[in-house]
Amino acid sequence: MSLLQRHPEQSLLGNRRLQAIVAVAVVVLGLVPLTTTDSLTGLILTGLVFMMLGVSWNLLAGYAGQISLGHAAFFGMGAYVAAWLTTPGAAGFPAAIQLPILVAVVIGGLAAALIALVIGPVIFRLSGHYFAIGTLALAAVIELVMLDQRSFTGGSTGYYVQGDLSVGSVLSHGDVMFFLTLVATILTIAITYRIVEGSGGLAMKAIHDDEAAASSLGVNPLKYKMYAFVVSSFFAGLAGALYGHYTLYINPGSTLAVTWTIDSLVIVILGGMGTFAGPILGAGLFLLLDTGLAAIVGSVATTIEGTLIILFMIFLPQGLSGLAEDYLISDKGGSEEPSGSDTISNDETVDAEPGVTPDEE
Repeated sequence: MSLLQRHPEQSLLGNRRLQAIVAVAVVVLGLVPLTTTDSLTGLILTGLVFMMLGVSWNLLAGYAGQISLGHAAFFGMGAYVAAWLTTPGAAGFPAAIQLPILVAVVIGGLAAALIALVIGPVIFRLSGHYFAIGTLALAAVIELVMLDQRSFTGGSTGYYVQGDLSVGSVLSHGDVMFFLTLVATILTIAITYRIVEGSGGLAMKAIHDDEAAASSLGVNPLKYKMYAFVVSSFFAGLAGALYGHYTLYINPGSTLAVTWTIDSLVIVILGGMGTFAGPILGAGLFLLLDTGLAAIVGSVATTIEGTLIILFMIFLPQGLSGLAEDYLISDKGGSEEPSGSDTISNDETVDAEPGVTPDEE
C-alpha cells in the first residue's frame, strides 16, 4: 500500500496525510533554534536558503525552460542592497537611508527583481546555450564590478553588516533570522505553487515544451519568460538578503560566487527538474551529502558527491521526486468498466449480420 493516494482530478496537496507530514516538518523546523546548537541551526538555515534558491531556479529552468547560470548574481545583489540599507555608513551612504532589517531584506529581493526586469528584455534575445552563457557572463561581470568597487562593497576584505534582532536572552539574533528564513521559505514554496498551478504555469510549461507552438496558440513567450525571471530573481535576492543578515558578513568573492548557481542546479537535478517537490527534496539530500560526506571522507567528499550526481542523472533522471512518484504515491480510483447495458455482448456481435442491428434480427 502506498504512503499517499492522489485522486486523478485533485492536487496531491489535498491529501490529509501529506498535510499532516508538512505540518509536522514545519513544527520540527520551528523547534530547531530552541533545541539545538548554534552550529546546527546555521547548517539547517543554509538548507532553507538552498531550498529557496532551488525552488526559484526551478521556476525559471524547470518550468519555463530557461537555463540560467547567473542565479548567484541576484543572490549576491539582494544581500548587498539589504546590507547597504541596514549598514549604510560602511559604504559611505548617509545614515538617513538606514532601515530595519525586515524592510531592508524585502527591498533586497525587490532590487534583484528590478535588475532582472531591466536586463531581461536584452538577455532573452538569446536562447538555449547562448542564454545560459550570457547569464553566466552577466554574473561574472557583476562580481568583478563589485570586487572593484571597494568603497561600496569592501572588496576582497568584505562588508560587515550591523544588525541585532535578539529578544533578550531568550532568542539570539541568529535564532530570529532562522525564523524569518523559515517563513520566507514557506512563502517562496506557496507562491511558486500558486504560479505553476495557475494559467501562468501552464504558459511556462508550453514554452518549455515548444516555444514556437506556444506562440502560435497565443502565448506570449517573452511575457512569461520575464514573469519567471523576475519572480525567480526576487526569491534569490530575498534568500541572499536573509543569509547576509544571518552571517553579518558578505563579500563579492563568496556571496556572488558561481557556486551558489551550481548548488541550485545540483539541488534541482537531485530532486527532479520541472517538478514541484523536486527542489524541496533535493535541498535536503544535497545538504546531507555536502556535510555528511565532508565529515566522513574529508577531502575526497567533492569527488564522491560529483560521482553521485552523475549517477543520479544517468539512472534516476527524474530525481527523488520521480522515485517518490513510483514508490510512495498511487492514484486513487480508476476508469470503470462499461456496464453490460451500455454495450453489445460478444454473442450478439458475432450473430449479427453486417449492417443489421440485433433488434432488426
